[in-house]
Order: sequence, then structure tokens, then C-alpha cells
Amino acid sequence: MNESANDIGAQFYATKLGVYDEMLAKEHKVLPHWERFMGSIAALGSEQLESCRREAQRLLRENGVTYNVYGDSQKLTRPWRLDPVPLLISSEEWLHIEAGLKQRAALLDLILKDIYGKQQLLKKGLLPSDLVLAHDGFLHPCVGTLPNRQRQLIVYSANLARGHNGRMWVLDDRSQAPSGAGYALENRTVMTRVLPDIFRETQVHRLSGFFKALRKGLMDLAPMKEDPRIVILTPGSLNETYFEHAYLSSYLGFTLVQGDDLTVRDGRVWLKSLDGLQPVDVILRRVDDSFCDPLELRSASRLGVAGLLEAVRRNNVAIANPLGSSVLENPGLLAFLPRLSRYFLNQDLLLPSVATWWCGQRRERDFVLQNIDRLVIKPINRSSGNCALFGGLLSSKEKEQLRAAIIAKPHCYVGQEYVSFSTVPALVDHHIEPRFAVLRNFVVAGGDGYQVKPGGLTRVARQQVDFIVSNQAG
Repeated sequence: MNESANDIGAQFYATKLGVYDEMLAKEHKVLPHWERFMGSIAALGSEQLESCRREAQRLLRENGVTYNVYGDSQKLTRPWRLDPVPLLISSEEWLHIEAGLKQRAALLDLILKDIYGKQQLLKKGLLPSDLVLAHDGFLHPCVGTLPNRQRQLIVYSANLARGHNGRMWVLDDRSQAPSGAGYALENRTVMTRVLPDIFRETQVHRLSGFFKALRKGLMDLAPMKEDPRIVILTPGSLNETYFEHAYLSSYLGFTLVQGDDLTVRDGRVWLKSLDGLQPVDVILRRVDDSFCDPLELRSASRLGVAGLLEAVRRNNVAIANPLGSSVLENPGLLAFLPRLSRYFLNQDLLLPSVATWWCGQRRERDFVLQNIDRLVIKPINRSSGNCALFGGLLSSKEKEQLRAAIIAKPHCYVGQEYVSFSTVPALVDHHIEPRFAVLRNFVVAGGDGYQVKPGGLTRVARQQVDFIVSNQAG
């Protein structure tokens, strides 16, 4: 027996979990844009909504949209899964988010320039040297290699979540090779096919302008401005987001290459082709920066191009983002961003970060050790085996081991407030359920400032009890 439209609507409105739900205003009233949208969803009924979900998965399967899961015992790529119930953000709220992302990108750009340039932040004590120098993203050979241009941080991404007070909070920043923009575009393309009327009625903002800005922004980077050759450097087909690399290559009209496809001769980067060597002017990299040049960085890397950093020094090739930009992904920086925003911009942050205590300072370290039960503990260096730990979920022995690790190397850890984020509606087993979610937004440099993609990639937890939302686990 099919549920009626009223049943679907009532079920949706009952998804509140915790203090604040994505759909509800502070007065616990359904927000107008959600109410209109859910009226349309309710009119479809559960059977038709499930049919839309199956149609979306069919289109994604036919388009070959996949996401590679590391450590899969069968070494299979995982089909991309798409929930037909999107995350809605009103135009009024989006203006605030957009302004906050532009401000944050501009601030991080100034920090990046300083760290690899004059290093005034370190000299004046505005940033502790232990915080920067102990981070794997700080690459000493890259100091002094940034070209003289207005902006260095070309592409930037931030993970956002809504707190119990209704405000959006920044969980972390992605500055090395942010992924997800291509998946978000493919999601939008599929959704406009399976729910065309609803998307038209809700006047969803178009995404194509962002990718035009990305293309132009990369072309403007070229040292040789006329007809520059731009390539996308990928680690290869085993990388988790390889589909996106190939997708963006086709969509933007850039050549997709691996390290072996390039070579450095006489301080210039060249593309090997059947017609001989072709000069490369700009590289949009999806390879971690330390792997990009085995000659000066990680010597065991087979993914990069020997001599690439020297070509950068000679200003013969531009890389987005610059090698060494992953230093901005250090979670310890979050504790210092409010002060740095006032120092550089004379402004308070429009989008607050999650409260963060860097353990390299005595008072902050003691606070983290005393409150480990109610904090999230993160190493400043992110890796597959080095993940966030929820103190309240650890056993007594695990807590003691973590305390010992923090005491031994306090500058390598941060404690973060555990914030009770709101939930979003998700279609699970033919009915709506609440899920914790993270919204990833995308920003590109161009013209006189930064342009924000009018929409993002919303990732939801697999189970209601899951607090960590990630591509690999969710």
C-alpha cells in the first residue's frame, strides 16, 4: 500500500534529530523554501520518489560515475550513490555563505604567500613555528618559488556543517587539490533529468558559470598568454576520484596526463605526444604536492615529474594550486585564523571555524588533556591511518595511550569541540530518515577576486548513529 502525500510530508517534517534540523528555523517552524520543496516531493509519493532514485542510479551507472574505495578486498570501484532529496539553502543565506567563503579564500591566500615568502607571521609570532614547520604540507624547497601574481590560491574548498544555533561552521579547509566539484556537476545534471519540474520550480542556481570561471582562471595563469596548453595531472586510474579527473578533462577541454606523460627539458615542462614534445603552460594538479617532483621532494614518488619545481622557479609553468599549498590544511591553523583575519583584513571571520585548541601551547594542551572525553582529537598531519578520534568513544586504555601521545609530541595534535550538527533528510529504504551531513563548497580565483560555486557537494552519513561523514566511509 502506497503512503499518501500527507504521510510523506508528515514523515519528512518529523525527521528532527537533536536540537536543530536543517529544515527548521529557530522557532521550530519549517523554513519556507523547504516547505515549498517538500510539498512537491510529497505530491510525488514514496513510490515515485523511489523510482526517481533508481533512475538516477541508472544514469550514473551508464555514465560510468564511480568512486574508488581504498583497501577494497575485491579491488572494485564503487558506483556513485545519489540521494534524490537535495540540501536546500535559501538565496538570502547563500549570500552570507558566499561572502564568508570569499573572505576565507582571500585570507588563506595571504597566509600562503607569507609562509613561502617573507614569513612575517613566523617572525612576529603570529603563527608558531612548530605549528607550520611540523606539518607535512610545509615544503622547504618551495620557499621563494611562488610567482609574482595577485593570487596564489587558485582553487579552494571548505567543508561546512550547520550547528545547533543555525549558523554554518567551517569544519576544515581543502587547499591542495580539492575534489568534488565534478561530482557535484554530474549530480546536478542527473537530478535535472529525474526531477525536472521541481528543479525548475525552485529556481536552482546554475553551475556552468563556475566552470567557465575556472577555465578562464587557469588560462590567465599561463606565463605565455597566447593559446596556453593546460593539462590535468592525475595519479592514475586507481585514485579515489579518478572519474572526476577524466570528467573535468573532458568538460573543460584539457588534456588528462600522468607523470610519465610529461618531461622537463631546459627548465620547461613538455607533453610527450605522437607529434613530438609539446610545451605545457599550466598544470591543474590532482597529485599531492610532495609527490609532484621526485628530484626535490619525495624521491620515491612515481607520480610526479622530475625537475618540475625548477620549471616553477623559472616561471616557465604555473601550477594550481602551488606546490606546498597543503600547509593550509593544517587543522591547527583554525585556532589562529580569527586573529590572522583581523591582522590581514581588519575583519572578523564571517564563517566561524569549529573551536580548536592547538596542543603546542601549554594552556591549550592542558585543556585538551583535561577534557579529552568531550573533544575530538586530530593529528595535524592527515593520512589514511591517522584519523580523528572521539574522546568520549575511547576505552580507558585508549585514552591513556592518546594522552601519552599528546604529551610526547603536543605540537602534532589539536583538540576540537564536538558540535552537535543538524541533520538533513535522506531517502533510505523507501522512506525519509535524518542523517548528519557535510556540505563541501568550491571557490576559484579570477578577475578581481574569488568566485564561489553556487552549490556544492553534500555528503551524508551512512547510518543515523554515524558522526563522521567521509567519501571513503560514507
